[in-house]
Amino acid sequence: MQFYKYILLLVGLAWSQLAYSQSYFLGQLVNGQGEAIISATVHWQDSASIGAVTDFEGKFRILRLDTVQPHTLEIRHLSYEPVSVEILPSEQDLILTVGDDLLLEQATVEVTAKQGDAFASTINPINVETLGQCELRRAACCSLAESFENNGTVNVSFTDAVTGARDIEMLGLRGIYSQLMIENRPNFNRLGLAYGLEYIPGTFVESIQISKGASTVRNGVEGLTGQINTELIKPHNAPKLYLNGFINHLGRSELNLNLAHKFNEQTATGLLLHGNYFNQALDHNGDNFMDIPLKRQLNALWRLNHRTKNLHAEINAQAILDQREGGQVASFFSAADLPQRLYQIDSDIERYEVFGKLGFIGFDNPLQSLALIYSLSQHNQSSSFGDRLYEGKQNTAYLNLLFQTPLGKGQELMAGFNYRLDDFQEQVNELNMDRREQQSSLFAEYNWQQELNLETGRGFGLIAGLRLDQVQTLNGMEYLPTGRLNFKYNFNQDFIIRASGGRGIRLPNLLIENFRYLPTARTFVLNETPAVEKAWNYGLNITRNYILGERAGSLSLDIYRTDFEQQLVADIDHSSSQVQFYNLKGRSFANSILLSWTQDIIENLELRLAYKYNDVRATYHGNLDWMPFSPRHRGLMALQYQLPKSGWQFNLNTQLVGPQRLPTLYGDLSDLPAYRQEARSPTFALVNAQVSKKLGKGWEVYLGGENLTNYRQEQPILGAQDPFGQSLQPQLFDASAVYAPVFGTMVYAGFRYTLGQKTKADPHAGHNHGPNEGHDDPHAGHNHGPNEGHDDPHAGHNHGPNEGHDDPHAGHNHGPNEAHKTASEHHHENGAELLIKSDPQCSMCQTTISQGLEKIEGVYHASANLSSKTVEIHYDEEKTNPAALRKALSKLGYPADDLPADPKAHDQLPACCQQH
Repeated sequence: MQFYKYILLLVGLAWSQLAYSQSYFLGQLVNGQGEAIISATVHWQDSASIGAVTDFEGKFRILRLDTVQPHTLEIRHLSYEPVSVEILPSEQDLILTVGDDLLLEQATVEVTAKQGDAFASTINPINVETLGQCELRRAACCSLAESFENNGTVNVSFTDAVTGARDIEMLGLRGIYSQLMIENRPNFNRLGLAYGLEYIPGTFVESIQISKGASTVRNGVEGLTGQINTELIKPHNAPKLYLNGFINHLGRSELNLNLAHKFNEQTATGLLLHGNYFNQALDHNGDNFMDIPLKRQLNALWRLNHRTKNLHAEINAQAILDQREGGQVASFFSAADLPQRLYQIDSDIERYEVFGKLGFIGFDNPLQSLALIYSLSQHNQSSSFGDRLYEGKQNTAYLNLLFQTPLGKGQELMAGFNYRLDDFQEQVNELNMDRREQQSSLFAEYNWQQELNLETGRGFGLIAGLRLDQVQTLNGMEYLPTGRLNFKYNFNQDFIIRASGGRGIRLPNLLIENFRYLPTARTFVLNETPAVEKAWNYGLNITRNYILGERAGSLSLDIYRTDFEQQLVADIDHSSSQVQFYNLKGRSFANSILLSWTQDIIENLELRLAYKYNDVRATYHGNLDWMPFSPRHRGLMALQYQLPKSGWQFNLNTQLVGPQRLPTLYGDLSDLPAYRQEARSPTFALVNAQVSKKLGKGWEVYLGGENLTNYRQEQPILGAQDPFGQSLQPQLFDASAVYAPVFGTMVYAGFRYTLGQKTKADPHAGHNHGPNEGHDDPHAGHNHGPNEGHDDPHAGHNHGPNEGHDDPHAGHNHGPNEAHKTASEHHHENGAELLIKSDPQCSMCQTTISQGLEKIEGVYHASANLSSKTVEIHYDEEKTNPAALRKALSKLGYPADDLPADPKAHDQLPACCQQH
């Protein structure tokens, strides 16, 4: 069967290589009133011979020069000054609005492409969902573990009742089957797995991309159900200072500080700091165990980026110190009941890592690139659970070499070599798992985009990847081929269907992946040496975007299946006193169906609904049974409402969690809650809410609550009164069977403060400019969306959630703005400066304003200041004037002194920008 799968994949790849495509860009040109501009000519700045003329609806199509890097489109009409707009490889079907003032020198252009805070690409063949910063601010998001509360794809839950460790679920399976990456580099998927979600503070995060099913092979094939990539704050785009504080009513406190400095146009550095502290022993359910462990964490990340015309170099260093204490506390007991020994849980973790990228783009063919991604890390963990001791040490070296080249219009090839070395020293009392694992890989990936009907947007895209891994484990050396195919078909620009299929492999980590069973009386029994896990994943996605009345909506259906060839089974049903490990003998699969609906109900009110059904089963000692701790049903309802003019935002979130199979228990169960006797958890709901207010001058405050219905699991710990088993109670100590919160309602509050960056030699000394402001480069750090610049060769240009990552061109700005210097370095004979009172709200506002104004002829540099709510413009007074500039800013959707924002343009801004 596998042989035929590979044959089909190879045939598909060969057929796609033989095809020849001509990729086109489609657009529409309108004036400020939305009326078509007829008979305008458009052509690429880099190739005047490739052009088009707008028809009676203002529409045009033009052959793309390539689909790898952005190019500037020149627009000319008798009534307007020539204007230009940069078109990104991922952009399609844009409405280009040209300012309709007949004074030629006042012509401007803006791109209309409204995008939500969380969105799915309709361009990428891979089913990718992106969460931007606006989406993440809908909740406290103290860490990556708390970043998915409004998301239907990824769900997070606690693994046990005492350690505070969390795990994710995606496509019905545990997070160990999803590849967790930091800037397209696998991370926290070995010994860092237990608490890894908490080692990525929310203030470090720029955006998150969730790739569902069989995705790209370039970064590895460990993600059997998908990949979750987190992009961190980039120093070129970051504010000079960002401060965030958090505290809840239990006494947990956090403080985050981000600093960034740009030395010049090429070099920038940043320092991201995080600390959290909780020291209040609480026991609300009366079982004499702390409901929440005491925690102390320090987390620091230093970043240095250097960008030149042909080279991009990046180096980062991170250190994490984490301490946790849980279990029993003497103060929970009366003097008469105080046991001779307390069951205590301690954990000390130290993690150090150096990582980065090196990219070269100095080839004769400017579309070729070569990149090296690297990391060196050490992870040390020492934990105790009563009498059980866990010691783990991991040293890791990782390299990923990638070469990318175009093959023709709409076609590109990426190939490379990947190497990973993991040296483990790991043991728990009864089991030693010291080992060295190596994985060497060769891969190639082909990307093809084809337009079939330029009028309707009908077309398709294909990504085909092949990979060969040489794996060295305790079982010896294996050569493992894998292949993945992603296909999408656009019926039109708003209706898309995707299909994907492919194989994945992963090396299991027996102890850390079953961390939840350490605080139990169960012994670990290894029946055979773990084999490499292998599985096939198949999926289908259908997405339909629409306009209902004047309100936008989106409906999406995901259907995925994962079939295991080989799997390490953790059997907790055969015996209440053991966890037995053995390789799969029989069937194991996961079916997952997700239906999502997002709808603008009224102006500024968004509703998001999602329902997920999971059917996850595995063979245990010859019997096919439901996998434990996997809810069959999940539901989500999220509401967001904004009052743009006042800066208020309200968020309400309700999560429905269906029944889960719990471990089989033996003996007398009469004293246990009904759900433990039935070995099925009940259905329950969690309600979270948050309200935030922007106060101006860079300040924002928020207040929220989690688990507002105060739902708590009854008796989450079995044998809590006798954790050492001295009195031979019928039920052995077990804190692992957790399906719901152990603690009830939690109320929190916090603040955010952003201080912009000052431009050198700024005539307005002491006046703070926005985070993306020039800093000696009027175009540095310009963002086209929440996803842009992520290790992309054309940094600052958004190629979509999964495009261009790991590309050596990162940070290199192509196009007509490339050679600009600082505004203060321009010595124009007619140079002038203008400061306009406006109301920018976020970094996306700064992007819109700077890009829009700098397209005006005569404008050298424009920057928005979030703190002072002003826009500073450096311009040539012979080519434009203050009145024209104010009008241009209004046409972008922002107020300009006494001139109000253009209502139509304002309504097209992202939700987080509509707060004027």
